[in-house]
Amino acid sequence: MIKVTMWFFIFFYSSFILRKSETASNEITVKEVTAGHLAELPCLSIDKHHRFMLWQLGNNDVISPGNPLNEKKYNYEVLTGTLQIRGVSTAESGFYKCFSRGLLNESQFKINSIELIVKNDWEHLWENDYETNLLRGMTAVMVLVVAIAVVLLIITIKRKRSQRFLDLEDSRDNSPARYTPNNTPGVSSSAGNVGVDNDAVDIDFPKVFKQMQKDQAMP
Repeated sequence: MIKVTMWFFIFFYSSFILRKSETASNEITVKEVTAGHLAELPCLSIDKHHRFMLWQLGNNDVISPGNPLNEKKYNYEVLTGTLQIRGVSTAESGFYKCFSRGLLNESQFKINSIELIVKNDWEHLWENDYETNLLRGMTAVMVLVVAIAVVLLIITIKRKRSQRFLDLEDSRDNSPARYTPNNTPGVSSSAGNVGVDNDAVDIDFPKVFKQMQKDQAMP
């Protein structure tokens, strides 16, 4: 409860004072850090006339000597005002303001803004991110399924072609014998027996001639 009260006091006090007297730098420093690494934001509002007072985070949280915030995550150096953010994530990208108070006149403040840009480490993300690994696994499974489907399709097509060839061979074996062009009816196809294959004209002339001689010799 005490910390909450102190936080509100610092916030409203700084807001009230800053409205009266503040010096804001128009220059915005850009700091790029890879996700998961340590981000160090320098407090550039500190000079020989101003000393560090507090950090205002991108979500308007305040970190100051009297108001620590998640010490495992955030840390700062009192003398330099450097803010350290451990294991920074993309959600912590944004603008951070460093407030410094005047040494001679405490009603004077100096403000400097830093834009923190957190980039993803794609190699780390590729190896450790759950959604990325899940997508990679699903892609590998889909590629494997498509490859198996293509192989099965090729095997099926080859089997159908082989079956058609076997059916064609069986139909040729079971079909009746066909005449060859040289096996025309009535003509002998053998080279050694050239003649007419007709029973009506196939007569044994010597036998008939002898029979005729016998008939004439008889009285």
